[in-house]
Amino acid sequence: MKKRLLLTAGLGLGLSATQVVCAQVNFIRMGVNTAILAKRATKKTPAEAAPMSSYQGQSFPMQRTPAEELAGQKGEQIRALETELDRCHSVLVSSANGLLCTPEQQAALQAAMRSVAKAKSANMAAYQQEATFYLAENTRRQQAATPAPATN
Repeated sequence: MKKRLLLTAGLGLGLSATQVVCAQVNFIRMGVNTAILAKRATKKTPAEAAPMSSYQGQSFPMQRTPAEELAGQKGEQIRALETELDRCHSVLVSSANGLLCTPEQQAALQAAMRSVAKAKSANMAAYQQEATFYLAENTRRQQAATPAPATN
């Protein structure tokens, strides 16, 4: 009888110790998961981290890479793209109804986008959103400038 009682008590103590260890492991795991989730939540994509600009109620990113990060061929490609984007932006804010770019300038912007895409820039999403905004605004202005055909 005493052996059963001691065996039961020993088994009970062993199980409770195991539960304590499992609880501690789960607590540590929960802390690690919380830290990982917090880090992911604070990480922003380049498009989200880019400063925003707006025009007539529409917002778009205006990512510009600091000059000290523009080294080598990749830097030259990014600088060329940013130059095209800056040109589009200056026309956008200076005129409410003139075209943003000629077909040649539009081709230069698209070529610069392809060049930076091949270089795999981390800011590609922000550049893409900005360029898409300018091209859409250019198309809208072009359609507004085209007179509607006369109907009888």
